[in-house]
Amino acid sequence: MSEQNHNGGVRAAVGERASGVYNLAQRSLDRVVPPSSRQRAYEGASGFAAERPILFSFIVSQLLLSFLPVLLFTAFALSTVAFSLGAALVFALFWIGVAFMLLVPTLLVTSSIAVLVWGWAVGSFLVARWLYRHAPVAVQGDVRIDAAGRSLDVVKGENGLDASFEKK
Repeated sequence: MSEQNHNGGVRAAVGERASGVYNLAQRSLDRVVPPSSRQRAYEGASGFAAERPILFSFIVSQLLLSFLPVLLFTAFALSTVAFSLGAALVFALFWIGVAFMLLVPTLLVTSSIAVLVWGWAVGSFLVARWLYRHAPVAVQGDVRIDAAGRSLDVVKGENGLDASFEKK
């Protein structure tokens, strides 16, 4: 007797579970396709089946028998595209990694050379500035130009240029 109660309880639990799954599927279907639209489609299909039963049965048999191959082909095509995109991504990431491993040492070398060139330029500038400030040499000179009865005297001294113009 207890075995019958146990079987009855299992059947009730399975029935409740199946009812819950059915209700969930019905609610999901109602969200995607409203019941009024489904009713119109059912009425249209049954009207078409009543008007042209041979054509309707041909279309239904084609749909039923062709659905699985079309579904499998679609799954194959999508998985092929996904695989090829994944393979392309892995391929690209591999070569980007190889290029990055070449870039890092190259940047180390070029950065080191750039620091050396900068240090040489700054050092040369500082030495030249120090020599210029401490050089005991001063440049002085004068130029006299005589042309067509006129004379131009230009003198460069410590204070800059001095020029005078005379008419002879």
